This record gives sequence, structure tokens and C-alpha cells, in this order.
Amino acid sequence: MIRHPRFVALALLSLVSVSLIAAAPAPTAPPATQPAPYQIPAARYAAPAQATKSGQASPTVALTRKLPELRFTQIPLGDAIDQVRESTGANIHVNWRALELLNVTREMPTSLNLRDVTARRALKALLDETGVGDFLTFYVDEGVIEITTKEIADNKMFTRVYPVEDLVVEVPNFAGPTFNLQSQQNTVSGGGGGGGGGGGGIFSGDTANAAQDQTTKQQRADSLVKLITETVRPEVWRENGGTAAVRYYNGHLIVTAPRSVHEQLGGKI
Repeated sequence: MIRHPRFVALALLSLVSVSLIAAAPAPTAPPATQPAPYQIPAARYAAPAQATKSGQASPTVALTRKLPELRFTQIPLGDAIDQVRESTGANIHVNWRALELLNVTREMPTSLNLRDVTARRALKALLDETGVGDFLTFYVDEGVIEITTKEIADNKMFTRVYPVEDLVVEVPNFAGPTFNLQSQQNTVSGGGGGGGGGGGGIFSGDTANAAQDQTTKQQRADSLVKLITETVRPEVWRENGGTAAVRYYNGHLIVTAPRSVHEQLGGKI
């Protein structure tokens, strides 16, 4: 029987395909791999910024920082203050317009030679070198050390309340008996054989004058107010012609005064 050539070719191709499939190696499973370690996802929000910038010290801390050496010889006052600023890392602002009213300028020559002193003491020494240090001052205001005149600094008043109950509390005066040895000797020598009636003894109970020495709480409070107005910046109080005021009320002192007064009283602005 004679077959068509086309069918013969197709049959041969089929046989070759079956042979190739049978000879092909069986598929193998992919090699086992270790699971990837768990990774913490990136933060969704940025970390909050730090409260203070790098290299910028708190003014209160900066003023107490010890400076190993300050040696100036006829350098401008502005440069001397800049050196203190760089040594402490604090913000220092100088009200030059106010200082110029007292003939204190940036270019004023300044000489200073100090060792192992605080920045507070160094600034005071620099202001004293101007010749009008009694009219100049510095204070901390919102993170800045402000150098200006006392007149400008005293223009702003602050009111603070100070508890002073422990300073005016009334302590009872428990007066003891009076010791009278002479009276006892007279009683013994004069008693003879009488058996005597009743001498007083060494101690007497006369304490009638003890209460007269006590003061009231209001009197002690008045004394405390007088002490403050006579010793803490006397010129700023109303009693002495100024504008500051202090009064006692219910165990507290209510003080309305410039910043410098509160600093001396131990208060913070």
C-alpha cells in the first residue's frame, strides 16, 4: 500500500517528539531558602527635634560655667563680649543703643585678666570696666542674656507671691520660773526652829511680764517688709520714692518690683 509523503512526515515528527519528552529529566523542586529576617518598617513620622540646638547652652547654666582664663588687653568691648559668648555657647544680646547713652560703645577699649571665674562674674567685670558699671546690668529673658542699663531693666515690673508663713509664725513663749537663790538663803537662815511657814523656795512662778515681750504676727510681718525695703534695692520702693511695692497678706508677701529685686529675693521670672 502506498502512503502519501505528507502523512509519513507527520508520523515521523510525532515519534521524535515522544522520544524527546520521554528522555527529558523530571522537573526538580526549587532549592529551599531561609526566610528573610523581619525588618522593622521605617518610621511613619520624623523624630521630634531637640529642644535646644547643638552647641547652644541654657543661659542659666552658661552663667554658672567656669571660664579657665580671660585675658584681654585693650581690645574692643564688643570683641570681649563675643569671646564670652563663644566660650559659654549662650545667646548674649547687648542693647548698644541704650549703652551709648552712657557713652559705652562697641569700640571702647577693655582690659581684663581673670582665671577660673564664672561667666556671670566675667560679664560683671566687663561692665565694671566701662566706668559706669553701677548703671548697667544683665538678666536672662526667654533664653537670651540681655545686657542693658538698669533704668531700662527696671521699667518692667513683675508681681510674684512669696510664702512667708514660717517667718512670721507665732511661737509661744513658755517662760520658765525665776531662779532666786538669795530668797531661799534668807528663808533658811531666818527659819530657825520655827518650822516655818512657808517660804517661797528657789523658783518663783512670776511670769506676768512674759506675755509683754511677745509680738503679734502682723508686727513680725511689718518688720519683714521693712527689712526688705531697707536692704533690697531701697531706691525702687514706694516708701523711698520709687514705684515698687510689697505688702503682707495671709502668710504671703505680694511683691511688685523689677526683675533684679525678685532675683535677690530668690524668685524666678
